[in-house]
Amino acid sequence: MAQARRRRAGVEQKFSRILCVTKSLSPSQFIMKTNNLKTQYPELDSVMAKLAKNLQNVLGENFVGLYLQGSLVLGDFDLTSDVDFIVVVNKELTEEEVKKVQYVHTNTYNQDNRWVKRLEYSYFPKNILRKTSSPFPITNDQKNKELWYFNNGHPTIERSDHCNTLVTRWTVREKGKAVIGPDPKSLIEPISPNTLRREIKDTLIGWGEYLLKNPKQYENRFYQSYLVLNFCRILHDLDKGEISSKLVGITWAKVNLDSKWIPLIDYCWEERKDTSISVKQPAKPEIYKQSLQFVKYAVEEGKRYIVN
Repeated sequence: MAQARRRRAGVEQKFSRILCVTKSLSPSQFIMKTNNLKTQYPELDSVMAKLAKNLQNVLGENFVGLYLQGSLVLGDFDLTSDVDFIVVVNKELTEEEVKKVQYVHTNTYNQDNRWVKRLEYSYFPKNILRKTSSPFPITNDQKNKELWYFNNGHPTIERSDHCNTLVTRWTVREKGKAVIGPDPKSLIEPISPNTLRREIKDTLIGWGEYLLKNPKQYENRFYQSYLVLNFCRILHDLDKGEISSKLVGITWAKVNLDSKWIPLIDYCWEERKDTSISVKQPAKPEIYKQSLQFVKYAVEEGKRYIVN
């Protein structure tokens, strides 16, 4: 145990020397050295600017850029939202670089503000980012699609195909904002609406059928609303061939889907506004039952949709 602590202390001391220059700068200096990113939350701006600079410092020439995606760029970002982004690198992280980015993430995660516990991001080598890839339908090469990834609220890096999708690529290319880095259009090829629709349909059916077979893990207050709002958005995106926010999705759903779902959609949207909502809170049995029924309905709608 003592030997492990000494090893950990040695690693921390080594990487802290790399970061010392960034720790001496103020938040305003970080923002000046990045792309003057501004959200409605200054504390989040500071977190992202510092994180980008720290990753740039530890990765050196392997670092290409850090790009915001998700609701931060699609709209309707709020205090319950994940902070979604990707980090682009020239080549796959080495074992030593994985340790470095873990150290940076740990330093960030241990800060005293709400945003550092909501970060969700993957490391994309440039050559992989240019490829078209999707986790659905699940195939035997799924392992080859995995990237280094930090899950929302998790302190430890892992391998996952979570971000390795056309949805991520489209969002970064068409809507993404660089905290540091070149124009994302220079890194990602255009994605046609029907190419995007095919992935959205596969994801809608693949994920929907999976969660209907494995509903227990989603049986909580957070997911009973999230599922309804997210499947509204997925159906909208399938129809339009582009990626939208949850609010855009539910507005479309209330006009275009069976009107019997409107009370459930409205309830779930109001639930989302409660910033204390959590996966640790129990679901309401009747609402959760309706949420699963809506997922089943959405899957059937997806199966009926024909992509040219």
